[in-house]
Amino acid sequence: MRFPTFFAIFVTFLVWLSIKLRKTNKKDDSFWQREAEANNVRKQTLDNLDYITIPIDSLPFFYGIDKNLEELQNTITSLSSCTIVNLSNYTNTELKLMYGPGNLADLTEYDQNFTLLVRTLHKWGEQLSTLGYEKEAIQVLEYAVSIKSDVTAGYLLLGKLYLKQGQPQKLDTLLSAASSLDTLLKDSLIKQLKTLKKS
Repeated sequence: MRFPTFFAIFVTFLVWLSIKLRKTNKKDDSFWQREAEANNVRKQTLDNLDYITIPIDSLPFFYGIDKNLEELQNTITSLSSCTIVNLSNYTNTELKLMYGPGNLADLTEYDQNFTLLVRTLHKWGEQLSTLGYEKEAIQVLEYAVSIKSDVTAGYLLLGKLYLKQGQPQKLDTLLSAASSLDTLLKDSLIKQLKTLKKS
């Protein structure tokens, strides 16, 4: 009796595996077809990209106070002369389909600049807050939110600073900004901001 039962389970497993492999092969075929199509797209203009300009003159720079702070500020100053674009919502294949493979290296660099920018802005805001410059930290973090930073810790820090500064009404604006993000952590962030609002 045991052998037929085992055999039936084994056959069922083979059927399931066969179906899964067929689906995987179809996905692979579709991917490689799109990739081949993307690799044949002619180089397109990049004029319509949403370029980010760092407003150096309106951000709070301090010198002679803290070495870490100065290093973060120097990174921001260096980035201000770079081309910055948030392309985190696109795969390389999608970028090649839209702009051609000839632009991929430049687009990758622009997106890496964005990632460095938002991470540095968060650390800058955090350091300002630690040093007691809370209003200036809010200024830096609000700029990060305005360019759709996906560093969720920055949103939470900003929310806490709003509460400390007696500005709980600004949490609604922050929640709205968080809701427009396209990130896997969006739902968790919104939940945490709502909890913060109730506190």
